[in-house]
Order: sequence, then structure tokens, then C-alpha cells
Amino acid sequence: MDEMKKIQQLDPRWIAVLLLLTSGVFVFVLPLLKTESPLLGILLISVIIFLAAYNISRRLILIGLIAIFIEVGTRTTDFKVLNYLAVVTTNLFLIYIVGNVVLDMMRQRSVTLFTLVEAVNGYLLMGIMFISLVAYCELTFPGAYLFKGEESIDLVYYTIVTLTTVGYGDIIPQIPIAKSLSMIIAISGQFYIAVVVAIIVGKFASKN
Repeated sequence: MDEMKKIQQLDPRWIAVLLLLTSGVFVFVLPLLKTESPLLGILLISVIIFLAAYNISRRLILIGLIAIFIEVGTRTTDFKVLNYLAVVTTNLFLIYIVGNVVLDMMRQRSVTLFTLVEAVNGYLLMGIMFISLVAYCELTFPGAYLFKGEESIDLVYYTIVTLTTVGYGDIIPQIPIAKSLSMIIAISGQFYIAVVVAIIVGKFASKN
């Protein structure tokens, strides 16, 4: 009980910074390491889930730990139902977190540096969610995406590029479910940016 109280006393602003750093490493650095061991990826996603849940509630931390447990379980078994459950649980959790990030920004009276950190965190968490879905789509339907090579960075790169709607066209979805997912990613990325920019501009305007 005392340990939980100590955890709750941590400055949420620094938790947000830690989440930003961890998410950045997961998205931009981990794919470059080309490691065959999933241990580092599991560790990073576990830390991301915990940090993302921390600033909301203790109950959400428990849900996050359950999501971590399911994720770890999928790495030790080929049971398809468990794999599907892990994808659903983790991504629903991340959707909830991103929604809370937006609501938290709406509740704040002014825009600070940590408001911007939270905004970037929400965007990266959404990217991580879609990276998971794209990877699962390619794993379940081999050949769902047309790209050269088998580097993990390719699907991460594809997801982030689609999220930003840049769309270089060097990686192409080949089957209907992959194409539908690509449209969802692109629309979600633009919608998130539009909402966040509107919130930030509105708060600046209200101060004048």
C-alpha cells in the first residue's frame, strides 16, 4: 500500500516525458537493432503500457498489467485465440489512453510544454497501436503488404508514413483488409492532428 502511494506521488509531468522517450525508442530505434529476441520489445511495450496507465488511475494500471501479461503469454505460445486476445486487449487499451490524452488536454486551462508532450505521446501511442495491427495483419495474412525485404523497420515505417498521410507508395497494401486498415490509419492520423490543433489554438485564443 505504501509502495502504491509512493508511485502515485511521482510527478505526472515527468511520467509523460518518460513515456515520450520510451515510445520514441520503440518506434524509431528498436526496429533498427534487428534483434531476433522479442525480449526488448516486450520490455518496452510493458513500460509504455504502465506509464500510459499511470497518470489516469490505479485501476487502469491493473488493466495495463493484465494487458502486459496477455502480451507476454502470446510470445510463449502459438495459440491463435490468445494472440487475437492480446491484439484486441492491447489496442483497446491504447485507444482508451489516446482518448484520455485528448480529454486531459481539453481540461487544461492553458497550454504548456507538457501539454505538447502529452499531444506527441497520444500521437505516438496511436502509431504504436497501428504498428501492432499492421504487423498482426501481415503475420495472419502473409503477403498482405508488398514490400522488398523482411526488415521489421519496413512495416513500422509504412505505418507511420500512412499515419502522417505522406504515402510514398513504396509499400503497398495488397488485400482488402490491409487496404481498409490503411484508410483507417490515414483518417485517424488526420483527425487526431485536427482535434489537437483545434484544442491548442482554442486555448491560446481564450487567453487573449
